[in-house]
Amino acid sequence: MELHVKMKQWLAERGVHYLFLLFSAVLGVAVAVVSVWADGAQGANKKMWALIAGISAFGVVLITHFEKRLVEKGKKRAEDRAIRAEADMTMLYSTTLRPLSDKVKELTTVYAAAAPLPSPTPVQTVSDLQQKRKEVLDGVLRGAVALTAPPIGPSFLPRARCSFYLYDAATAGFKLEGTFPGARPPRTVIDPVGAAHMKNEILGGGGKTFRIDGVHETHSYLVPPGTGYEAVIAIPVIYGTTEIGVLSVDAPLYADFIDHHVTLMESLADILASAYALG
Repeated sequence: MELHVKMKQWLAERGVHYLFLLFSAVLGVAVAVVSVWADGAQGANKKMWALIAGISAFGVVLITHFEKRLVEKGKKRAEDRAIRAEADMTMLYSTTLRPLSDKVKELTTVYAAAAPLPSPTPVQTVSDLQQKRKEVLDGVLRGAVALTAPPIGPSFLPRARCSFYLYDAATAGFKLEGTFPGARPPRTVIDPVGAAHMKNEILGGGGKTFRIDGVHETHSYLVPPGTGYEAVIAIPVIYGTTEIGVLSVDAPLYADFIDHHVTLMESLADILASAYALG
């Protein structure tokens, strides 16, 4: 029974391909045979053989065209399935991570307020916290790239880029704290105009997600023209009333991002906020 099912599946997937291949081979042989038979023919016979050869040759070309079209359609179906699978996986991560990250952030905020670290904090403790926080940041940056716009063939180079800008309340400025990958790093120095954009439109008022989708928003200071990126999701990183910074992920095309990517990035921002709350 299982063999029968596998045979039917093979015929459905490859049967038409091999059928076209068989017809193409038969017609190709027919062209050769007709050419030999028609050699030396005269009058009506020669015309008949020429007609048969022409039809056979046309058939070969036609079958080759149809087979190429089938291959292209198969490739398109495979790409569509991959895109749907990626979107479904992103939705799954979003719906799973968001509630968990919210709870972790709430727990961390309550704990940090109820049991703050002693002051002054021992140097070794500060160093340990910074190292653990860096590990969380690195994981967030890599995770954002892998879960939003993952690498595709043939080069399999990362298409997305994720960066975190740390906010300095004393100067109202931003400093690039980390980015991944490092091949095309973003701005390292944020001028006052850019800082105002990030502070007012993303961090201000308790925080608001900012997205360049090509429809409602088409441009941002975060991605100036000529960088190779056009889509952006920028998330405020905040715990309690403390503004930590801005987490931003960029992609080459607007279509690289879907709505579920916003929820996913908000979840990662909550995890990052939890890491900065403890310290």
